[in-house]
Amino acid sequence: MKKYIHRLISLTLLSIAFISCDPVEKDQKKVLLISFDGFRYDYLSKTDTPNFDKLVETGVISEGLIPIFPSKTFPNHYAIATGLYPENNGFIGNNMYDPEMDARFTIRDREAVENPAWYEGEPIWNTVEKAGKKAGTMFWVGSETPIQDMRPTHWKTYDESMNDSARIDTVVKWLSYDDPKQVDLATLYFHFVDSQGHWYGVDSPEVVSAIERADGLIGYLLERMDEAELTGRTNTLIVSDHGMADISRDRIVVLDDMIDPDDLEVIAYSPALMANVKDGKLDEVYNALKKNEENFKVYKRDEIPDRYHLKNHRRIPELLLVADLGYTINSQEYFDEREDYPSGATHGFDNREKEMHGIFIANGPDFKSAYKMQTFQNIHLYVLMAHLLDIEPAPTDGSIDSVSVMLK
Repeated sequence: MKKYIHRLISLTLLSIAFISCDPVEKDQKKVLLISFDGFRYDYLSKTDTPNFDKLVETGVISEGLIPIFPSKTFPNHYAIATGLYPENNGFIGNNMYDPEMDARFTIRDREAVENPAWYEGEPIWNTVEKAGKKAGTMFWVGSETPIQDMRPTHWKTYDESMNDSARIDTVVKWLSYDDPKQVDLATLYFHFVDSQGHWYGVDSPEVVSAIERADGLIGYLLERMDEAELTGRTNTLIVSDHGMADISRDRIVVLDDMIDPDDLEVIAYSPALMANVKDGKLDEVYNALKKNEENFKVYKRDEIPDRYHLKNHRRIPELLLVADLGYTINSQEYFDEREDYPSGATHGFDNREKEMHGIFIANGPDFKSAYKMQTFQNIHLYVLMAHLLDIEPAPTDGSIDSVSVMLK
């Protein structure tokens, strides 16, 4: 009888322990990171955005999100993922040359994109997995690559044709309890706002339509999260990698007016033109450019402003030319062959320019309600996500103190 009672008590205690563990597991807060490429800080003012507005009214919005320089897509998404400036994570542009590897990187070169040698630092999904949690990445720069010989639990090779709602459905599935490999961190990426800005300019009806399309997707996401009972336990961050500024044919810098363009080995193009100089002509070319420095700035590698965090890495070439906002640098031949170039809008300009600033909205159980905060740098987002997930961050250039004001 005593043995029976002892066994019954043990089973009862075990059952209580099991039951009590289940809610704790389900109460673990999650993070959803969403990027709308090229969504400028002020785009919400261009049209009605009721779904974005819902998140702002009960969450946090900043006056802007400052990209790293150059304000390009790949380096900024990877800076958000690692919390590191370009000189510390190696990702200095959409186009790069590494002298040790003797190799070039371009964003359309699938072999290069999937080569982990290009990616330094530790992305947030690796930090999550190392902490014993799970991550799922829907099209985030670096997530297709086995960085540190690791991959997130779920990941997708970039497929621009994948339906927007299918992207959301997949991520909600990863986050939900019905999936045996539910994740603690998920990312989402949409490209279309950036594309319409490039083609038509920031004040075009096409960009307005893209903003409305993004708002519709947020509405769909909120519905799906409610259905999956994710809303109350998910901290959602909506960001963009950069803003956008109009460019035009009447704002150009012609290299031929100052130098022979053939003396340059161009690695990255306007508005942050990076190049090495052929045949030992660095001083000659630099001096000619410096003498005619109008509507652009030119720097030798060791002169690059410290605030760019862009000169202490082997991938930085000999020369950097930074066009003034709205200007385009190229050769006369290139302009002559393209009578409609430049047009629309672009990015890559000085990250201090307000037009280059992106959007930041946060909503969830750990964020204040109806709170507007000042502009901040996107390198702080990595440590913010680590804090929200209660995991130890890797070394980072960001600081939780820079963003903690938005937290409850």
